[in-house]
Amino acid sequence: MMSSSVLHNAKPHIARGVGRLTDLVFTSGQGSYVQTTCGKTLLDFTTGIGVVNTGHAHPRVVAAAKEQLDRIVHSQVNIGYHDKMLELTEMLLPNLPKGMDTIFYGTTGAEAVENSVKMARAFTGKHAVVVFRGGYHGRTFGTMAMTIFLFFIN
Repeated sequence: MMSSSVLHNAKPHIARGVGRLTDLVFTSGQGSYVQTTCGKTLLDFTTGIGVVNTGHAHPRVVAAAKEQLDRIVHSQVNIGYHDKMLELTEMLLPNLPKGMDTIFYGTTGAEAVENSVKMARAFTGKHAVVVFRGGYHGRTFGTMAMTIFLFFIN
């Protein structure tokens, strides 16, 4: 079990750009539950970015990740193509709405939002975008400009 002194020593050195709801330290997760260093098992109501669809440590996701890690860890799409991206493209194309035939691969929501804006501007020739007041669009400079929260402004 991790001592509270590790958190106490490390916390002042971790950038505060991301708010945290709690000082609990999570050690593992399974399905909808997470375990903490203090031995608690909690229902994870947030189910973060990577687990919202299948839960923590879903056996099929873990097996697929392990298989991929044995082959190649990171194959940058701006350097070349990789086989799994091409296979996924072939699977997705028949399911796209009529008139759509292009797929953008990104790694973050902010990247998806920013590139959606770039593509919409290129397609329409217009520069203004509509955003949802109070909506969260990401932590990059461009997406924060679209995030309208008073505490960002004040």
